[in-house]
Amino acid sequence: MADYGYPDGGGEEEPPAPPAYGYPDDDGGGERPPFVLIDPVAYFADRKNSTTAVIDMEAGAPNLRGRLQVTFCAVAPPLVSYFCVHASHMDHTEFPVEPRILATETDGGLVLLCVATADPDHPIQQLSPENCQYFVYDALARKLHQLPQPGFQHRLSELSLAIMRKPNKSSKNTSKHVSLRPQEAEAEADFVVAAQSYIFWGKESPHLCIYDSAVKTWSNKPVVMGSSYPEHHIPSKTLTMGGSNGTVAWVDLWRNIVFCDVLAERPKLSYLNLPSEPGEEDINPRSVRDIAVFGNTIKYVAMLFHPVDTSSSKSITKARRHRSWPKKWHMERELDSTHIKVDAAGTVATFPTLSSLCVGLPTLSLQNDAIVYFLAKIDFSPRQHTAWVLAVDMKNETAEQVVEFPAERTYYVAKGYDASRFSAYLQPAPGTQQMPNDQGCR
Repeated sequence: MADYGYPDGGGEEEPPAPPAYGYPDDDGGGERPPFVLIDPVAYFADRKNSTTAVIDMEAGAPNLRGRLQVTFCAVAPPLVSYFCVHASHMDHTEFPVEPRILATETDGGLVLLCVATADPDHPIQQLSPENCQYFVYDALARKLHQLPQPGFQHRLSELSLAIMRKPNKSSKNTSKHVSLRPQEAEAEADFVVAAQSYIFWGKESPHLCIYDSAVKTWSNKPVVMGSSYPEHHIPSKTLTMGGSNGTVAWVDLWRNIVFCDVLAERPKLSYLNLPSEPGEEDINPRSVRDIAVFGNTIKYVAMLFHPVDTSSSKSITKARRHRSWPKKWHMERELDSTHIKVDAAGTVATFPTLSSLCVGLPTLSLQNDAIVYFLAKIDFSPRQHTAWVLAVDMKNETAEQVVEFPAERTYYVAKGYDASRFSAYLQPAPGTQQMPNDQGCR
C-alpha cells in the first residue's frame, strides 16, 4: 500500500487555492523554463492555459467518471511551479488524497500521475493499490493517457517508478545515455513505465513491472541480480538515464545507486556506493540529500550538521561529482552555512539563514551550475508560519534569491518540490514561438 505521508487529502475541508503566479501563462506562454521546481501534489482547480490536457476517463475505473483535466503552471526557480487537476463530474471531496506526480522523464516531457479513488475498506493515508489509477501527461503532444490498472499480478513499488520514451531505432545517436532537446523529441512516441516489483530485494528471482504503450499492457520481466548486491537498498529517488537499453538509476540516498537496463532482454543490475556515510534510518534522506544527472556526470549534494554544543547550530553543505560511471567521486565544493552572503558585496545573510531556520530539501539546479535550492521554515509545523525557497550559489557562497513558498502544504522539510526538466517540453500558447533554452541543461 502507498503511504504518502501527507497530513491532508480530500476530506470535507475546502482545498487550498493554487498560487496566483504562473497563471494563466507567464511570459505570454512562450519560452518555457529549462527546468522547474515542481510541487508534486496537485491543486484542485479549474484552470486552463496552453498546457491544459483533458481525457475522458475510461469506464470501469473505480469511482472515476467524467473528464479529467490537467494544467501545469511553470515558472522559473526558485519559485515553485505547480499543477491543477479538475474532474468535470466529481467534487474534490470524492478523492481521498490529491492527485500527485510519481515520476517525470529525466530528459523529456513525460509526467506520470497517480489519481487515487475512495475505498471504504482502507483509511485515507493507506491507499489500496487497486484504487490507484495512473495517467501519463505528454507535454509534446499535450495529451493525457490513462494506463490500465496493473493488477495484483503486476504489483509494483511506486518509489521505483520510472518513465521514458522508447528510443527510435532509426536514430543515428548510438550513445548509451541519450537525451533529446525539445525540438528533436517525437510527440506521441511510444513510452515505457518501469518499476521494481513490490517485493524485489531478497528474492532469488526478482522481476520488473513494465508497461509498454505500444502494446498497452503490463508485463513482468526477470532481473539478473549478479554475484553481489547491496545488503540494504531502499529507493528514495529514481532517475531515467535512457539510451538504447533504457537505463534507470534507483537511488538510495542513504547508501547507493542501483543501475538497471530495463529494456534489455535480460536486465542485469550494477551498483555504485554514494560518497557519504549512511544516515539515520528514521529520517527521510531527501531532507538532507539530493542527486541529479548531467549527461555522463552525476552530481550529489549532502547537508552535514555540526553538533549543537557550539554557540550556534551550523550546517555544512557538500557537493560531490562523479564523472562517468567507472571513476571515483571527488569533492566539487564545500560550504559552511555561516559564510553565506546575501549579495556579491559580501554582506553576511542574517535572515533568513540556513543556521537560524529549519532548513532541508537541498535540490540541485538542473542547469549544471553551482546553485542549490533549499526549503526553509521557522519550524517543522505544517500549515503554519511562512516558508521560503533559497537559491544558494555554492561557488560564490551567496544567497542569490529568496522567495516565499506556501507553507500550508509543507510537512517537515523533506517534501515540497522536485526538480524536473519536463517544463522545457511544454507547448507554447497559440501565436507564440518557443525557443529552446539549453543553458547547460544537457
